[in-house]
Amino acid sequence: MGELGLNKILGALLATALGLFGLKTLSDVVFAHGGEGHGEEHAEATSLSEQMCEKFAYCVEVAGGGAAAAEEEEVFDLGALLAAADVSRGERTFKGQCTTCHTIDAGGANGTGPNLHGVVGAAKHHHADFNYSAAMTSLGGTWTYEDLNHWLENPSSFARGTSMSFAGLRKDPDRINVIAYLASQSPDAPPFPDPLPAAGEDDGADAAADGAEAPAEGEEAAAPADDAMEAVEGAADAATETVTDVTEAVVEEADAATETAEEAFDEEAPTPTEEEGE
Repeated sequence: MGELGLNKILGALLATALGLFGLKTLSDVVFAHGGEGHGEEHAEATSLSEQMCEKFAYCVEVAGGGAAAAEEEEVFDLGALLAAADVSRGERTFKGQCTTCHTIDAGGANGTGPNLHGVVGAAKHHHADFNYSAAMTSLGGTWTYEDLNHWLENPSSFARGTSMSFAGLRKDPDRINVIAYLASQSPDAPPFPDPLPAAGEDDGADAAADGAEAPAEGEEAAAPADDAMEAVEGAADAATETVTDVTEAVVEEADAATETAEEAFDEEAPTPTEEEGE
């Protein structure tokens, strides 16, 4: 085999290798292009944060705004809570946490804190023989249920500078039960505040108000309606008169035509004498 034959063989092998490489490259391009379509569909199904994390390794946690955002803020309904309060539990809580400083029996002596019999509805510093702190004497008004709730939750926040070292009853059930117990030991306690109206009741009240206003709106709308009816009736009467006039005119024209035809027939028809003579 000569050098020329060897070159032909090597050329054929090189051409075959280049062809195979070209086919592989072409297949990669085709399948890569097809895969991009699926990638776009996947990108649409994923969030922007997930795409950034997958492509660029830049991951950011985004707080979800679904159920958590839609969840309504819980409303503190003091009236409803007091109506459902457990007085006996309130008495146990009072005896466990308050009796070291306070008495609650009628005519009971003051301790580190004042006697609390009849405290609900009374002035905030109603015991004349007790030495209240300056923070308490600066407060005016009476012990309402709202003020008692704030005071028992955090005394130092309600009356800054108070000498009362009690940390407060932070749990709503404990605090509400104690307030109900204090009310049971206060002969002149005012009634519990009314519960907040439910959302449906608000809608019902609004609907009732709208219904009450409806007749007024109807009365306002009645005037244009009456005017429209009068206009229609007037147009109908005018149309009736027009039709009547046209009908009368047609009848008169018909009568005149009939008379003219009869006269013409009488003039052209021969008389009986003329027929006999002939």
